[in-house]
Amino acid sequence: MVAYNFLLPIMKSITHSFNQIIAKQKEMGYHMPNMLSGPASDEEIARAEQELGFKLNNALIELYKCANGIINDYKTVSGLTGLIPIHNFLNLDDVVSYYKDLIDLEEYLTDYTGFKPGKQLFPFLDDNVGNCYWVDVNTGTANENRVYWTNTFGEYPSYHYESLQNMFAVIAEAYTTGLMFLDEDSYLDMDFVAFHKLSGKHNPKVEYWK
Repeated sequence: MVAYNFLLPIMKSITHSFNQIIAKQKEMGYHMPNMLSGPASDEEIARAEQELGFKLNNALIELYKCANGIINDYKTVSGLTGLIPIHNFLNLDDVVSYYKDLIDLEEYLTDYTGFKPGKQLFPFLDDNVGNCYWVDVNTGTANENRVYWTNTFGEYPSYHYESLQNMFAVIAEAYTTGLMFLDEDSYLDMDFVAFHKLSGKHNPKVEYWK
């Protein structure tokens, strides 16, 4: 029974994981918490939904009730601003802008099989050069609620996490176990090999981690 539980998806709430991440960042002396916005209001969420043309799922609403992303001045170096290394937690205004800029780029969003998710994709972590994590909120589809990754590395996009809840639990575990750390310049870094293994452990059905 213990071995079976080890393989079950992590079920911590997004709020719990998010609070763990921010607490650990502050303990480390990392800069990003200084850039966090307050929780998104119902009005801000409704306005984003109207601009995007679809509703946020419960997981995204929970996340944005923790904080409405970061206030990015586009001057602070990305090593100081990422939730994970160089990937910024987008505020709702930036989400809308990013979505409108990229949602119609066929090659950017199409995987190696020719599959492209529907247009109800919500970008939330981005590195400013096109490497981005999106929540798939295409209702009634097989991939609803999963996290899709697009990139400018020349790799095909693919699903990385079974849910936003799962992804944030993995990130929180990476912080609390020392896989995330600050380098000599106080930039956020991580043990990428160990993080890959951790993500695969908690997402055993996701092909990317195999």
